[in-house]
Amino acid sequence: MMSAMLVPAQPGTPIEVPLFVHAILWPALIVWALFLRRRRRSRDLPLSPRLGMVLVPLCFLADAGALAAARTWPTAASNSFVFALLWAALAVSLTAYLALGAPGDDGPDDVEEETPEPPWWPDFERQFRDYTRGGPKAPQRPKTPAGVS
Repeated sequence: MMSAMLVPAQPGTPIEVPLFVHAILWPALIVWALFLRRRRRSRDLPLSPRLGMVLVPLCFLADAGALAAARTWPTAASNSFVFALLWAALAVSLTAYLALGAPGDDGPDDVEEETPEPPWWPDFERQFRDYTRGGPKAPQRPKTPAGVS
């Protein structure tokens, strides 16, 4: 029953992708990801619901296309075509990930300036450190002499 859903393997590929094209595509993908990351940090990317409505389905279609091509043409001769489709799927996925991420989730690079310490903090920190080390203890009350109530 499950084998009826799989597409049988086809001989040959519909398009031959020359090897030198991959030498251009994969570095271009890295440059594209760096460009998107920089634009995202500077808040220049247009983040709209319409962009998400286009990129998310396109991402799924590109991934499904790469998977279908890998299953349909499993021969070594078609690897170049499958890798080109994989490149397209990665380009769309990276674009969706970097463009649709929530603002401010860039990680440690996106940390806002720290607020100044409150004026009581250094005293508290010193007293806490002394307490944990077992250092100077708070002065004890003087003992009352015997016989005095």
